[in-house]
This record gives sequence, C-alpha cells and structure tokens, in this order.
Amino acid sequence: MARYLQDIRGSVNRDIDCQFALNLGMLIGDYVSCKRVLIGRDAHTPSQLIKRAIGTGLMAAGVDVIDFGVATVPVMHHNMKRFDAHLMINVSRSPLRADEINIKILSNHEIPLEQRPTLYAEYEELGKLRYVDNYLESYVKSIMESVSPSVSEREFLIVLGYDDGSPYNVEGEILNQLGCQTINITFRGSLFGKNFPIANPSSISLISDVVKAVGADMGVILDNDRDTIFFIDERGQLLRDQTVLSIFAGYYISRGDGPVVSSVVASKSLERVSRGRLIRTSVNNVLNEVHAKNAVFGGDEPGMYIFPEFQCCYDATFTLLKILEIIAEENRTLHALASEIGKYSRVEFSVECPNEFKDIVIEKLLKHLHEGEVEIIDGIRVEDQDGVILVRPSRFEPVLRVYIESESPEETQKRSRDIVDLIKNEMSDLYGE
Repeated sequence: MARYLQDIRGSVNRDIDCQFALNLGMLIGDYVSCKRVLIGRDAHTPSQLIKRAIGTGLMAAGVDVIDFGVATVPVMHHNMKRFDAHLMINVSRSPLRADEINIKILSNHEIPLEQRPTLYAEYEELGKLRYVDNYLESYVKSIMESVSPSVSEREFLIVLGYDDGSPYNVEGEILNQLGCQTINITFRGSLFGKNFPIANPSSISLISDVVKAVGADMGVILDNDRDTIFFIDERGQLLRDQTVLSIFAGYYISRGDGPVVSSVVASKSLERVSRGRLIRTSVNNVLNEVHAKNAVFGGDEPGMYIFPEFQCCYDATFTLLKILEIIAEENRTLHALASEIGKYSRVEFSVECPNEFKDIVIEKLLKHLHEGEVEIIDGIRVEDQDGVILVRPSRFEPVLRVYIESESPEETQKRSRDIVDLIKNEMSDLYGE
C-alpha cells in the first residue's frame, strides 16, 4: 500500500520536542489528501510523548487519527486497507542510538517535509481520534495462511532477542502456533546501557551463546519497529546483511521470478545470485522501486527486507518465517545456505563531512574515480574488475558513508586508505588549508 518511507531522527527534547512533533503533524495534515492517518509507537515513554504530539497536530489540521497504541510497522501497514488509510506514522527509539527517537512516515506520496504548516482547521472540521486494539488478529491470520506447512513439520527452535521497549511478541505467538519452540531474550537498559546499535557485540554474543548452548536452529535480533532483523546461524555466527539478501534473491531468481531490488550498497554477491535481474536504486527509494518495478523481493542494509507476495513493506516478522520456509523446503541449515553465497572482503565506515560540503566533495571525487562502471544514483558508485567503491552522503549525520568491496582483504584495505586520503584532500581544499 505505502510506497514511500521517510525517516526523521533526533534526540528527544532537543532535536525533536513536542513543538516539533506538533508542527510535523500539522504539516503532514496540510499536505495529505486523505483524511485518515494511522499512528503507533513502541513501549518507550519518549515515543508516547512524541506520538501524542504528532497526533494532536494531525487533528488540528482536520485529519482523523487511528491510534494503534503500541504496535509494529508491519502490523500497522497490514491494517491500512482495513481503515482506508494511505499514510501511517510510527514512533520508536532509534535502533542506532539509545537517546534518539525515530519517526517513520509511510505514505503513497513523498511528503515535502521542508514545507511549513498553514492554517488550523475550523472547530467543526477538527480531526477525530479513534483507538484500536484488535489489529493483531488479521495480521497473524494472513501470515499463517502464507507460510508453507513445511515450517510446522520441522519444529524449529528459535532464539528471539529484542529491546525491552518492543511491542507485543507477535513472532513468538506465530511460531508457537506453527509448532516451533522459542526462547525469548529481552535486552534491558540495565544490562546494555547505551551500548547501541541494538545488534551490538554484547547482544550478538548473548544470542550466539544461547543458540549454541541449546542447539537452536537460529537466533534473531529484532528492532522495536519490526522492520529490521539480524540473523545468527546455528553455529552462533552473525550473517552479513548482504548474505541474507543474497539468500532471498537467489531463492526467487532460481524459481524464474524477478526482478529483485536493492540499493547502491548492494554487494557483488547479490549481483551474482541475481543473474542480471537486480535493480539498484538510492537508499531511500528501495520501497518505491519494488512497487514501481513489480519486483518479487527487495531489501537493503541494515537488515530490512520486502516481500510483496505478503505486503510491500519492510517486515521483519515475515522475513523470519520466510527464511524458515526456505530452510524447511530445501532441508538445509542456515549456515549451509549462507556458505553458498560468494564472499567478498567488505568494509564500511564513515568520514566526517559538513552537510554543506557533501555534494561538492562527491562531485570532486568523480575526477578521481572515473575508471570502471560509474553510477551516480546515490553518491558515487564505481565498479571495476577489482571490486566496488561507494561513497554516499548520510541522510542524518554530517558524514560520508564509504563502502569498499574487493576480492582480498589487502586490496580492500588499500582502497580504503586511498579513498580516505582523497576525501580528506578535497575537504582541505574546501577549507582552504
């Protein structure tokens, strides 16, 4: 249903306060043609604060608000048609930083967030507020109808890890209905403090140890929104995002389906299994491109996957069930599936760069990185016989994101040093040093 995903991140009561959230709600209410918007949040107190302010702004602009309370992105998205809504907003703690809030806006049309709210609605035109609490049933029912019976036959044992601000554990309920067993681990602040992102060495090590100790088929780490998931195989090894993307893409391509969509961040391993049916796009356009190109699968880092056969939305819950289905149908382990994917030496890092210099620096890099296949869809991406170099501007921070991939660790490290030197030299020229 929704084709555009827009993120707003910032510190609570500093970057994002109640006034900001109120204005955001009014801005969205002014712009959207629909008169009904779904809103939800995770279980953290700051999310409740900001969600209420956004809802108030929407109502002040004359938009009816359907409040899901504590709910996940995929569950809300699944209910959009039911409520005849074309836009939804979810508020949660950022999976990257403990003190930041993340506002996700999913809509049929991209919203120009730089505009300003105009007029308050007249008294008789104020939006109405409705609370809903029976939204899980249809989502669970649809998933149960979509999952192959082979999953129940395997009686999987899964270790589920998530933050203490997560909504209701719908994954555990679905897996138990399918005859699977689950071990649930909650990452509490008292244990991890500000050790973010949620898939950090501490949380990964904990899930890995439990998986190996109990002989589980896999472990997963889920974010609060349930649009992101990280996999740990039966040997306790964390799978790379690009490996998981390649497993899914290979599954669909081998059945004659396609195309598949990912961003410019895509690895050469994903290109290989896609057999020429991979469409690359900008990081913030993957969801829309899946819809526009009628793709059978899409995804991107970090741990975000789209299965249009179920719904055109990043859905970690369905992703978990789909990987179990592949394992059951092919009678393979997760480690065996991952081992078939080509491995490339790959590093990802950031280089500080003021926002006003980002585009200028990337443009200047073109004169140095012109050999090979060059794409400028999102930053600059260069692919040659030795590997891939991607430099793109961060959407949220004053940094450039750099991705280097090659056949050997030595070549990767060399290219990393070279690109850092190039960026710093261009930055020095801009600063006049």
